[in-house]
Amino acid sequence: GLAASYALGPQEKESASNNSASRVSDVFSFVGTTLLWVYWPSFVGATETGVDENEMHCLINTIMSLIGSTGAAFYVSQYLNKGKFDAVHIQNSTLAGGVAIGATARLAMGPGVALAVGLIAGSVSVLGYYYSSPFLEEKFGLFDTCGVANLHGYPSVVGGLSSIFFVCIDSKADFLVYGLGLQSIIQALAVLATIAAASISGYLTGSYVLKNPLSFADVPDYEDAVWWVGEM
Repeated sequence: GLAASYALGPQEKESASNNSASRVSDVFSFVGTTLLWVYWPSFVGATETGVDENEMHCLINTIMSLIGSTGAAFYVSQYLNKGKFDAVHIQNSTLAGGVAIGATARLAMGPGVALAVGLIAGSVSVLGYYYSSPFLEEKFGLFDTCGVANLHGYPSVVGGLSSIFFVCIDSKADFLVYGLGLQSIIQALAVLATIAAASISGYLTGSYVLKNPLSFADVPDYEDAVWWVGEM
């Protein structure tokens, strides 16, 4: 997402002014956040229904991590905003624990460790919205309008890096292919490979697909009437 945004460059269309939240959009976003929070454990555990123990680990770890990120999001948001909550933080960063725990959810790490992952992910996510997004816009002209870096990017890196160490906690798990030590190296290489693949594919998408002047140059941004029938 960041690579695609960088390739697209600054928002220069007049319609960019439509990129703002309203009370209605915020309320609907909170509904979406609630649904995602409730169903996220099933997203993570869906592939493990054939092994009861793995499925149990996925559900418990995901729930605990979501609890951690929710608590962290509320606390850090009000701390940074002098006692008030930022709707963007609560809509997104409360879910960061679900993102971060995905890489290690079926490991027998214990609920306390999963909670800690959520706390870190939620904090990193809010800090990203508060500090990283304005910095990227000002210094690089990179407009992450959907917050993909803050909700999916940074928390997923937290989850990937944590997997390097967490495989040592449950090193005898039957789904770990490599032995202790080598498995951690493989996890680290996987994190680097994923970041590289995402950066390259994102940049190419932004450069050659979304930036195609024949398709999108004259299309207003953030304008529902372009794609939907009805009064907007």
